[in-house]
Amino acid sequence: MTCGIIMPRQSDVVGHRGDCYLAECIRNSDHLEPHVIRTPEGKFFAWEDDMECGCCEPEETERCYIYWPLTSEEAQKLL
Repeated sequence: MTCGIIMPRQSDVVGHRGDCYLAECIRNSDHLEPHVIRTPEGKFFAWEDDMECGCCEPEETERCYIYWPLTSEEAQKLL
């Protein structure tokens, strides 16, 4: 079973899409951060909560997050 957590504000990362793509984490459901997505074009990105942003309270559910691109090799190590 995969994690399935949906990437917040995915258009910031993968751009606006017209194909109904939903950026969901593809890692196993019991993983530690970061989360990983694979776009239909085969690009990988990771993201996690930004615990050092300074503007979010620890209990907020809509936190700031950081993201970065992954190579296929990096993604495979996380999967």
